[in-house]
Amino acid sequence: MQLMTGQRHNILFAIMAVQEVEFFAPIAKRLMKEEGLSAAFLTFHEAGDDLLDKEGIPYFSLHKIKRSCNGGNYPAPEKIEKLTGVSMEHLIFHEMHMSGRNREDLISKAAGYYSIFNDILKKNKTGCIVQELGGFIAPLTLYYAARTNNIDHVFIEPAMFRKRVIFTLNSLYADMPDYREKKAEVTEELQQLINEYTTQKTIVIPKKDRHFFRDMTFRRLFSSDNFRRLSRKLYHKYILDREEEYNWISRYISMHIVKAFRRKVLSLYYSHSAQGERYVYYPFHVPLDVQLTARCPEFFEQENLVEKIAQALPSDYKLYIKEHPAAIGGHSLGKLKHVLAACRNVRLLHPGHNSYDIIRNAGCVITVNSKVGFESLIQGKPVVVLGKTFYRGKGITFDVENLTELHQTIKKALSSHKSEISKRDIFLARAFGWSYKGELYENSPANVDNFYASLRSFLQGSGIIHKQEPSLENITP
Repeated sequence: MQLMTGQRHNILFAIMAVQEVEFFAPIAKRLMKEEGLSAAFLTFHEAGDDLLDKEGIPYFSLHKIKRSCNGGNYPAPEKIEKLTGVSMEHLIFHEMHMSGRNREDLISKAAGYYSIFNDILKKNKTGCIVQELGGFIAPLTLYYAARTNNIDHVFIEPAMFRKRVIFTLNSLYADMPDYREKKAEVTEELQQLINEYTTQKTIVIPKKDRHFFRDMTFRRLFSSDNFRRLSRKLYHKYILDREEEYNWISRYISMHIVKAFRRKVLSLYYSHSAQGERYVYYPFHVPLDVQLTARCPEFFEQENLVEKIAQALPSDYKLYIKEHPAAIGGHSLGKLKHVLAACRNVRLLHPGHNSYDIIRNAGCVITVNSKVGFESLIQGKPVVVLGKTFYRGKGITFDVENLTELHQTIKKALSSHKSEISKRDIFLARAFGWSYKGELYENSPANVDNFYASLRSFLQGSGIIHKQEPSLENITP
């Protein structure tokens, strides 16, 4: 049932894909049934609309509304910048680099989306918006529209611990509130996760992202998994005539072909660690990850950053760099070749190397805001932090305020000893307590139960929804 205006919803779930509808629909129905809440969806995928119709869940369909507006009379970009407090460049940055579309078209899209979101939020009473963290125009613009209208907003993202998530209220940046006041007890569950990391030598890979963690070879390019994904997109677009948000089919195909080609060429430049060599480790982030594009765009040009790090190292240290396993072949071939030619102290490691072992033997690890930085803290390794991340400023990292400080900060990190286990454990315990049970888009009954309970607990703890009081009829004498 598509909604129009004058509705009241405690929770508005914003979804970008069918898998999100399949996951959040039963959670929304339970919130309605068990908590007496009203819930609706804001959809960006018309195939998802069909599923919501079958479930009898109300929704606003972005693409249907957009077509009914016929272009509309949208506010000027300057007005949106004034209302939101952010630049249009911030709203379009991720999508511009991902889609390859020109700046003017994307600014027009962001203005149109902001106008539609603003209209929905002004004409309906919404208690809270819930969506997965994303850097595209749709999720970012919705977040800022909620902020402009003083509506609570929750971003969801995977935690650093297996099968756990983070809920972030009214902020683009995830951080632990009241860090010093949180309990710091290493529970049996946390200790088990630490032990698993030590034995398995790998940190969490969320189920929703696992298909990215395969080497970008031509074999992967023509895999059955990619064929299924392509077939589904073609079916939705050309057979069902359904519009969806990220529908750049030819762009995705060409990007995958280019990545496979780069991977082939880069095999000529890969090297291995040398016995006894002293080095600092900088793990590449996924080039088009929201952690860079939305949270730390100042470090988006990672190849330039690598040059600065290489120049800041002591003369007797090498800089080891390695592509992110979910983005092999994702970096500019020309820029990487330039870095390797210009900086003789840089080694591009083969992507097959396990980060666990590279961290263990490194003098220190440098990161913007990556999971590898968190892994390094688990191992007790000195970590130099450049960007915004939840483990910055907690007294366990070497934080860089300006790149002019990089040389001195690296020297401090290299001369430090391993962090105290007690300090590390306090941080890990607080970080674990900040996370919640559950994993996005894993539809097993047990996980859905965990995620539902976690979301409900967070919303209640944040004061967004209130616990139901027992009625007189339910009180037994």
